[in-house]
This record gives sequence, C-alpha cells and structure tokens, in this order.
Amino acid sequence: MREVLEVLEEALRDNSRVALATVVRTEGSAPRAVGTSMVVSDEGTPVGSVSGGCVEASVLESAADVLASGVPELHRFGITDDDGLAIGLTCGGSIEIFIQPYAPASCPEFVELLRARRENLPCAMVTVFDGPADLVGHSELVLQDAEITGLSVGSTLPFATVSAANDAVQQAIASGTTLPVTFATTGTAGSVSLLIDVYRPPRRLLIFGAIDFSASLAHLGSFLGFHVTVCDARAVFATAARIPGAHEIVVDQPDRYLRQEIARGALARDAVICVLTHDPKFDVPVLDAALRHGFAYIGAMGSRRTDRDRRDRLVGLGHTDATLASLRSPIGLDLSAGTASETAVSIMAEVIAAKGNASGLPLSQISHPIHRGALRGETSPSRPDGRSHDFSCA
Repeated sequence: MREVLEVLEEALRDNSRVALATVVRTEGSAPRAVGTSMVVSDEGTPVGSVSGGCVEASVLESAADVLASGVPELHRFGITDDDGLAIGLTCGGSIEIFIQPYAPASCPEFVELLRARRENLPCAMVTVFDGPADLVGHSELVLQDAEITGLSVGSTLPFATVSAANDAVQQAIASGTTLPVTFATTGTAGSVSLLIDVYRPPRRLLIFGAIDFSASLAHLGSFLGFHVTVCDARAVFATAARIPGAHEIVVDQPDRYLRQEIARGALARDAVICVLTHDPKFDVPVLDAALRHGFAYIGAMGSRRTDRDRRDRLVGLGHTDATLASLRSPIGLDLSAGTASETAVSIMAEVIAAKGNASGLPLSQISHPIHRGALRGETSPSRPDGRSHDFSCA
C-alpha cells in the first residue's frame, strides 16, 4: 500500500471512494512484490501497478465491479507460456490480487496508519483476503506488541487460529517482512488467509567519517530508503554542503555518538554501520562499540594491511574470532570499484546481500529461485470460491 499512500490520503481529504487492488500472493517469478498496490478511482483512473502487464486491464474492469457492488473480490491470474514474458512470470506462475472498496474517510485504520507512520511506530496493516464471508475485506492496524482484535470479536475463528495469527503478525513486524499467511481452522470456518503488510521506521545507516566516499554512500543509502546519519569529529568536514544526501550530520566523537544512540534505544539491530575514517583512533573505538552491541551489518573501509592492524587492535580490546566474524572488512563486494560512486554501490550491494543472506554471485551462476523470500506460515494457494476468479492472459 505504501506506493499509493499519497493517493489514499488525497481520497481521505476529498471523501471519495476508490478501489484498492493489492498483490497478496505469488507463485514463480513475479514482476511485483507481495503488498504492492494500485488504486482505481470512480472514473477508472489507475495509480500504481500490480503487474506491469496484461493483468492491469482485467484489474481495472474488476475494480469497477467492486466499486459498484461494494463487495471485495480475490482474483487469481494464471500465466501461460505464450504471454508469460509479457509481465515477467514464468510458465506455471501465478499472481493473486485482492480488490476491495476503500473509502478512507470511513476507514479508521487508515487514519491510524498515517499516525503510526508519522510517529515512526512499527506496525502492520492486516487484511483478510480469503476465508469466512463475514471476515473477508476486514482490515485493521496492529502495532508492535499489540494483538489483533477484529478476528477475535464476533467472528467464528477458534482461539488457536487467532493466537497463531497474532504470533505471525508480530514475527512479521519484528522481521520487517510483508507476507501472506494462511491458517487451517476447525469447524465451518475453513481456512483464513491474511496479508500482513508491515510498516517500520526506515533502517538506519550510520556512516562514520565524512570523507569523499561518504557523500556517494549517503546519497545511495538515502535512495534505497535508509535514514542516513554521517558522524565525524571534524566539523570542517562534517557539513551538509559536502554530504547533501545525509538526513543528519553529527559532529562528535564516533564511538561516543554510537554509544549514546545505543543507550537511548535509537538503534535497532538491523542498523547498518559503515566506518570509513581510515584512522585507528576513530575507527577502532567505534567498531569496538558496534561489535559489542551486534548489528546486522558492520563494515570498515581500508586496505588489507589496515584491516589486519585494526583486527589486532580489536583483539587487544578483548575481541575474539567469534566477535570479529561479523566485521565486514575490507568493506563491500568485489566489483572492481574505482570511483566513490562505484564504491558506494559495492558497499550497499553487500548490505542488501547480507540482509537476505545471499551469495552476491551473478544470477546466471545460481540455480535457486531469484526471489527467495519464502512465505512463512503459508500453505498451498487456496482454491477459488464464490469471491475468487481464475483468469488467464492467453
């Protein structure tokens, strides 16, 4: 939904109705990720994309039907050999799209989502896209460490299913992963499928050292959606004019600033720490603090000789092979980078690979699926029922 939030906000201000089409499940290689949305106005004007191909035309027609009836629909598009390349799906692949009427003025959960995003609160918009008729289309905002209420009050779902759904939502928020989950239930309820659309504050990228490489790294990090902070003890270098891509410029001793941020709880474990100072009196203390706390990515720039010297100094501070194993130094992937911009790409490529525990190898040299994000808690795709339709682009 995040791609169309501005359009939904505008609809909220204008008190207008729209149809919200969202990718809720995929099989095979898909052109759009789960959670990607498209808004269709009463006039049939689309904003956003759910496939980038022939599916859009069918979605527009279905969106008009949904707006007319007020009843949400789940559509499953199967892609054949002849047209698979048209929208990027392989033979046998499929994409499921949930289309729901959306009147933001009457959706308190949307107002709550806007507030949560303003306050940088981790949360998830949870939508039932398949299951009991009285629940399909139900959406609610769930904050971190809170529980789903709409599935337990007045519904036919057993307690065990609601409890499992709560666990799945909290795990998704903690991991920052948007995904669908399906739960089998007992009795007449059958199964229920939820889209857990996660919203978290931007990951933080802390760059220590306001050197020439920092400007390119800050620019690329910001482009990739990180909240970028550059810290250097030298005020003459740490300026917004030199590093315009950073959200924050901090003049302070790197290790002191990092320890303060850790102490006040401002850094999640998924924060990215990049040490570019090239000076042991700055980089060793800040690496010591970062390694002791444990972050998702800790990297340091320098030659192999610098790296060996730095590791020896860290051993002198009590670090072992186990703690130093998480230090990515020299920083970045082997791209034969020469310029500052190329080096920034090398570093951020390693950051992205580290998040998914990927190899960093060319896709032509691997055999596993390109998109490896397994749908945790997901069962096999549900069969179409009264609200679902199978389409082929053939």
